[in-house]
Order: sequence, then C-alpha cells, then structure tokens
Amino acid sequence: MTIISRITTTKFSMTKALLSSLALLTLSACSNDQPESNVNSKLASSAAEITYVRNVEGIDEYTLSNGMKVLFYPDPAQPKTLVNITYRVGSIHENYGETGMAHLLEHMLFKGSTNYKEIDKEFNKRGMRVNASTWLDRTNYFELFESNEENLAWALAMEADRMVNATFSKTELDSEMTVVRNEMERGENSPFRMLSARMSSMAYLWHNYANSTIGARSDVENFPFSKLRKFYDKHYRPDNAVLTIAGRFDKDKTLAIIESTFGMLAKPATEIEKLYTVEPTQDGERIINLRRTGEVPVIAAQYHVPSALHEDTPALQVLVQLLSDNARGRMQKMLVEPGVASGTGAYSYLTKDPSSFTIIAQGFKGKDIKGMETALLALAEDIKTKKISDSEVEQAKVSILKETEDGLRNVTSVGMELSEFIAMGDYRYIFFFRDLVEKVTVEDVQRVAEQYLVESNRTLGRFIPTKEPVRAEITPAKDITEILATYKGREAIESGEVYDNNVENITARLQEFNWSAGTTLSVYPKKLRGGEVRIEMTLPTGNVDSLKGYEQDFKLMGGLLYSGNAKYSKEQIASKLDELKASVNISTNTVGNISVSIKAVKPQLDATLAFVHEMLATPLFEESEIDIDRNASVTGLESNRNEPASIALATLSESINGHPKGHPLAFKTLDQQIASLNKVTRKRLQKLHKAHMSVANGHIGVVGDVDPKALSTQLEQLFSDLKGSADYVEMKDAMKDVKGVDSWIETPDKANSTLFIGHRVKLNKQDSDYHAASVANAIFGGSGFASRLMQRIRVKEGYSYGTGSGLQLDFNEPYGLFYMRAIAAPENMKKVVVAYKEEVAKVVNDGFTQAEVTDAIAGEIKSLRVSWSNDGTIAGLLADNQQLNRDLTWYTQYVEKMNALTLDEVNAAFNKYIATKELNIFTAGDFAKSAEK
Repeated sequence: MTIISRITTTKFSMTKALLSSLALLTLSACSNDQPESNVNSKLASSAAEITYVRNVEGIDEYTLSNGMKVLFYPDPAQPKTLVNITYRVGSIHENYGETGMAHLLEHMLFKGSTNYKEIDKEFNKRGMRVNASTWLDRTNYFELFESNEENLAWALAMEADRMVNATFSKTELDSEMTVVRNEMERGENSPFRMLSARMSSMAYLWHNYANSTIGARSDVENFPFSKLRKFYDKHYRPDNAVLTIAGRFDKDKTLAIIESTFGMLAKPATEIEKLYTVEPTQDGERIINLRRTGEVPVIAAQYHVPSALHEDTPALQVLVQLLSDNARGRMQKMLVEPGVASGTGAYSYLTKDPSSFTIIAQGFKGKDIKGMETALLALAEDIKTKKISDSEVEQAKVSILKETEDGLRNVTSVGMELSEFIAMGDYRYIFFFRDLVEKVTVEDVQRVAEQYLVESNRTLGRFIPTKEPVRAEITPAKDITEILATYKGREAIESGEVYDNNVENITARLQEFNWSAGTTLSVYPKKLRGGEVRIEMTLPTGNVDSLKGYEQDFKLMGGLLYSGNAKYSKEQIASKLDELKASVNISTNTVGNISVSIKAVKPQLDATLAFVHEMLATPLFEESEIDIDRNASVTGLESNRNEPASIALATLSESINGHPKGHPLAFKTLDQQIASLNKVTRKRLQKLHKAHMSVANGHIGVVGDVDPKALSTQLEQLFSDLKGSADYVEMKDAMKDVKGVDSWIETPDKANSTLFIGHRVKLNKQDSDYHAASVANAIFGGSGFASRLMQRIRVKEGYSYGTGSGLQLDFNEPYGLFYMRAIAAPENMKKVVVAYKEEVAKVVNDGFTQAEVTDAIAGEIKSLRVSWSNDGTIAGLLADNQQLNRDLTWYTQYVEKMNALTLDEVNAAFNKYIATKELNIFTAGDFAKSAEK
C-alpha cells in the first residue's frame, strides 16, 4: 500500500464584471430565509486578502484572511481540472445522539444551494465527474472535468455558495433518510464490515473513532432537523476548509475567481471548537463474537497505536507492509501457504488522533477456526522471538515508496488524497511522512511490534482477566508546526508535455507496425509525467475445442504467473517489480483472452519488458502455489453463495447465456466452478500454457516517450517466441432473447436486496441507432444523479442508495444487453419495480425533453474527453482499435453523430431498445422477513 492509499485551449475571457457577478451571487444568497442560521453574518464587507505562503514539491499554498487555505497543484499536461474542498469535520465531531450526522449532511449538500438549485443536472451537462466522502476526521467534495475556465468558475462559485447557503429542507431530509438507511443495509450484508465496526466500538470506550461514519440507525432516523442545520452552520465555514485545485488551470485568473467567491465569505466570530477526549490505555484484551449468516469465517485482531503524527507511526506502516505483502509477507508465508487461512490482510489508518492496527485472517467453509486464531495471534504477538529481518524491512520500504512515488505522479489523484493529510493538520505531511518512512530501521519496526502488539492491547472479541497485564502506553505526538518547522520538501516531479489526447494529435504521431508473427503494434510517442510509459497488450488465444473443460485453469493461470518461474521465485518477482518501479497486471479472467497492462518508467523500460517476458514465458506452476490460488478462488466463490447481488446477477447471466452446455463461455453454477477448480493441476496448466501463451494474434498499444521503430524491434525480438500451438478461432458471443422472467430469490438474514431488470437488444456500436440509444439510456438511468431513475427512485422516493441503467454493447457482435440495477431494503423492492415501470411509461407516453437531450449529448461528449485524458486508456484504445479493425476517425464521427441527434430519434430509440412490455426481473433478498414486518 502507498502512503497515499493508507489513509483511503480556449482563451480566458472572463471579465471583471463576471467576476463581480460571481461575488454578487453569494451576496444575494444572504437575503434568503435559511432555517436556524443567521446567514447575513456569513458575508464579509469586503473581499478577503489572499497571501502566498510557500511552494512544497510543486504545490503552491495560499491563505485567505478569512482563514481559508488554498492549494494549487498545477499540471498543464493534463487536460482536466480537479476542484476538491476538504472540511475538517467528520464522525469524530458528532455529539451524543448525532452519529451519522456528518455523513448525512454530505448527502444533503447535493440538494443544492440558493443560487445552484439543480446541481446534479449541471454536473451532467458539464460532463463533470463528482462525488463526496465522509471519514473520521474530514468530509470532502470534488468535481473533475475537462479543463475549461467557465466550468472552473462555475464549480468554485457553486462550492462557495453551498458552503454557507445550502438550502436542504426537512422534506428533503425525510426522503434522503431512506437512502441512507439503504446504504446502512448494504454495509450490513458484509460480515467483515460488521465485524470491523463491532471491533472498533469495543476497542474505543470514549473516543469517537468507536463510531462508524454511517452512524447509528436510531440517531440517523431521529435527530431533529434543526440539529442538522446547526451542525452545518458550525462546521461549514471558510476557516475550517481547504480548497485544492489540481490539473490544468491559470493561477492568476483562478485566484481572482477565488477572491470574488470564497473571499466574500466572512470568518465567523466564534472560534472552532477543539476536541479534547483522549482514549485511556487499554487494560486487558477484549473480545467480540459476531454471529450472522455467511459461509466463510473471519478472525481479526485490532491493537491501539499512536496518531499519524507520532514518531512511531512510520515504523508501524512498514510493519503493516511486511506482514501483509501478498508474495513475501509473513501472513502469506505463515498462514496462507501452509493452508491455515485462505486469505489474510493488515491495515492501519493514518489518523489525526491515536489509531488502530488491524490484522485479518479468512478461514475455510466448514473448518474450525481455533487453529487459525492461535496462529494469527502468535504471528502478531510473538515477533519478540521471531525477529524481523533487515531484508523484510527494506522490501517493505521499497514497496511503500515505489507505490507512493507512482501515486504522486497523478496530480488529480493526489489532489483528492491530500484530504487525508489536511485532516491531520497540514497537507505537507504527505511528503514529510514519506521522508520518515525512508529512515525507518529494523530496530524501529521490532520495537513498535513488541510495544503495541501485545495481549492487553488487543481487541479480538473475548474478555479474559490477566493477573499481570502488559500495557501499551500511547505517548502524545509533537505539534505538527514543530514537526514541519524547517521542512522544505523535494523538487517537484518532472511534468509531462502539454499535448492533449485527441484524434488529430494522436493521428499526427501514431505509428503502427505489423510483426511477422501476426501481432499489431500501435505507438503514440508522448512525454508523460515522471517519465511514465503505458503499455496495454490484448492477446486473444485458443478456440472452443482447445479451451473446453479448461475454463478455471485458464482463469487461474494469470495469477500464477506471479508465483515463480524458471529464473525468479514468487518473492523475487515481487521484489523485482519494486526495484523496477513498475506495475504489471496480467489477467486471464476472460476465457480465451490474455490481458497484460504495464506501467513503467523510461529509465527502467528495457529491463521491465525483459522481466515481463520472463513472467509470461517460463512459469513453474508449482502445486503448492496452485493450492494457494485455488483455495482463494473457492473461498471467494463460497463468500458469494448467499450474497443477494451475486445471486441476482448469476440468475440474470444464466437466463440470457445462449452457449450450449460444455462450451467454454457457457454459464456455470457456483458448484460447477468449484468442481472445475478442484481439477486444476500443474500438468493441466503446463499443457494449457504451452498451447495458449501466444502473441500471434495479439494487439499492443503504447503511450510514452519512446522511439516507435526501435521499440517495435525490441518488442518483436522479445515476445515473438510466444507462439502457442492452439489455433485461434474467435468465440462469438451467444445471447438468448428471454421474456417475462420474474425471479425473486430468498436470501435469509440479508438486510439489503439487489435487483436487475434486463433484456437482449439487437444493437452494437456500429448500428445507426447506437448514438440515439446511448443518449436515451444516459437520460433514463445512465447519468448518475441527473438520470430519471435516480431522481425518482433515490431523490424523490428514497427507496434506494443507488440505481441506474446501462447498455452493454459490443463493436461487432449483433446483440447486446440493456439492464437496470438497484439496491433497496427488501420491503421496498416491489416499490422500486413499480417506480421503474412508471418511469418507462412516462417516456413512452410523453418522451424526453429537448433540454434533457441537449444536456445528455454534452455530458456524453465531455465524459469521453475526460476518459481520453488518461494515457493508459489511450494505450488500451489503440490496441482495441487494431483488434476491432476500427479507425480513430470513428471517434470523430461519434462526436459528429452525437451532435446531429434529434429529439425524435432519441425518443424512438428508447421505445425500440429500452421500453419493453414484458420485464425480466432478477432479484434476491430477505423478502420473507420483510413481509412479516
């Protein structure tokens, strides 16, 4: 895990008049009658003064005189912009009877503000990717969009307005309550989520980290509306917020917009309340037993550890890594490989206040867990005798630092991840903490393991009196101002070139090659941030006869390529990838297709490619490693046996799958998959690999600062020896046309249910109706909050936390699938079906509006542009184009055909492809229990 993940060309034409109008929007909102708040006091008589503070590793820091902080993380090479605002308020700030309030307030801020009433529709029209999240110490909201100064101005003005003028009402709160309740129920379906929540509530006696951010059902359902308004007024204020803008934008013009929007907000007269609760030292082991429906047992142990700001925390993060590493970690070696556990994990959140350190082991269906529990606790608490080695620490540090460096290259992702460090007190700690990890020694890790992973500091689930308890004292951390007093940071990561990914630019540079083996290569030379090079390989292979009966062997094969080969052991493969600073993903999850995704850095490109060839060409397929992967796969399947979402989806898949029994792509039940997994052997895998590891029909896409011709020669020399003996014959899809299916499957003791509605459509991406059908689906259920399904089922009725629809279409295959999906409490699922039918009828009878069509077209086109800003996406697209015999001009035509659509065409496409009189309903949940209520 990285340090980051450990937590979670239009010319500017905005005039001074427009800047002033943005400020007036906020000013005018002050006259609005807001419940329970004196909104006039939220405005300043004059704009706040903006002061430049410092630059740390490419991040410019500013402060406003009203207390707000602003961070700029520019990267003009990325044709997109991120606006992220972080409020230092989370579940830790909730008082008695208010649990879940910070999270519910996050939901309510999407109801709009005085001057931005239907922001969900604006998000869709502007092609913005938006979301928000609530955590222990913070809440953040973000918008990611194609670089556009008008969009940036709108996003900043909207965020400033909803900081002080959110207009959510009691009626909206009542409607949203069901949505939040449904979100709770979704989490209650997961045994581990519930176990984790119970452990935290047991581990923390007084501190609010005991409470999950979703809150207690009784609190969420009962706290007064006035309390929610007061909570909003108390915590949503400029001096409690940090605004981050990342990607492509003009600094000076953006500062001017900030001054005229956020700068007009007054700093409240009251100071931000400081929290003072300190969790006492734990004085004995604690035990929680959770008994719920499920198939696979889980054991976890949680230990108190210091704050992220504490000097011991870097060593604790290294300890997490060396225990949980999938290839080299102690948990893998001592629990998974000997067959004691089917899977393991460890984590420790980086939080402002003292945190926790959690280890997890997943058992086997039907097996006793006593031995696994004993082994798990011994692994953690017996490190005193089984000393940590220098090599373990160095491997862990390399992994953390490699992935952190990789994460820091993505400016927009870092812009959002900074929220975690802002919550700790200062964004600069993301860099400082990285520096601390580099300095960690084996003595540090050994000491913290012995100090904190002790019996009396453990929460497992049982309470056992101890005559002479050993206690782990948590000492206070230094103030972050003192820690960072002289910290300067490092040089900023090298930027990529400013060259947008569009058809004209890609075509101008694109070079294509055809190898004698039959492989195609498409190279798009472009300098990426940090010298990154992206490579995507699609290697179709085999035929019906060669793959029949080997489906599960094929799916296991990709993962086993990491488990050792003629030259490298499993541990050496993991270490080598860290050394090369490379990420390699080899997937064989789709029968008949090998997918290889490579993210490398230019100085190590040659070595990385040679290493990938070694992984593909000479796997050992040791029986012990096959057993490990087989156990994990079987356990994963067993975990889904009673899950409503898995059952509903499987029922839909079985219903429409048109392949005959025995075909490699035919539907297979869970038990059939497990039986096939149990047949996998080394001999079978060696035979499969020899026949199917081939580039002969492959397609490769590359984006990066490379010499195309030299790279083609290099790749051909490296990979052309991969020429499996099986003939390649494409396996066409087969989809049945079913009507009137009405499947309601009981899953006892599951608080949440899942629904799919779906039918076959005669449509693909080359069809003349494709564009109209795509827009019709976007309006109906494919555009998030702005869609009709979401507005009806979630926003208006409050039946579901999430619903939507989609068109699953191929480029060449004649048939595709239209589907609708929703989750809901079992007692609400029939209401969801009724609402769906009514929304279909509304479109059939009245049609869409021209405004809906116009906004949907704009949103689809802008969303495509945002997707194209990802260079990995472009590499994959280049490979796909060769496989599909598709030219880049198809995308130019896509935009042209989208813009030429008429309202009548979109309405006609809805009636032809989406509306159907005989629904196919596939749903699973505890409907019997809900009927008793």
